[in-house]
Amino acid sequence: MILLGFVSKNRLASWNGAPLYLPDFQFHEKHSAVIKTTEPEKIMPLITAYDLGQDAVIRALMSIRQLPKKLQKQAQKTYEDKFGLQTFTLLHASDVELYYGLRGQFWRADFGLEKISDAEEYQQPARPGAAKLLLRYQVNIINNNQSELITETFIHCPDKITHCKMVAYWMAIRAGSGLIRRRMLGAIKHELEINHKRQTE
Repeated sequence: MILLGFVSKNRLASWNGAPLYLPDFQFHEKHSAVIKTTEPEKIMPLITAYDLGQDAVIRALMSIRQLPKKLQKQAQKTYEDKFGLQTFTLLHASDVELYYGLRGQFWRADFGLEKISDAEEYQQPARPGAAKLLLRYQVNIINNNQSELITETFIHCPDKITHCKMVAYWMAIRAGSGLIRRRMLGAIKHELEINHKRQTE
């Protein structure tokens, strides 16, 4: 079931590279891109500055996801209406790693997000009925001219009811979520490789 992003207890027990902030999870998604660049230190700043709204396909996917909320009778504009990294809480940042956390009921029209101030608060046990999501970015330097950018999503559900709701939601959004990640990786790869080409010409 790992191909669908479901992680069993047996699979988790032998997992290599479980994230520091969420070692227990039942869902996982991973995407990566190899980038030609002599400046890997520029990768993480591009991620933090990336605007999901600049990509027409991503805008369309996000609009579809937010449609249920917009159709609600008393829907109001909130910060969740512009869903992106600014919605997450930054847990850790370095030249080679970024960790972002999110807690809530993601299957709800309004995402059911909880306010999180820092990594310590994020690591508190999830309340019944709510899930924890961790977004990790990593840069692996392959050689002087190439680096691999990896993005991973981990989700933990504290009880069976939450897990069942998350399964249904995961199956509904996983394809779109994966496309968003791949387009983001592609945009960053394109920008850095254009700069790399200019420098080597």
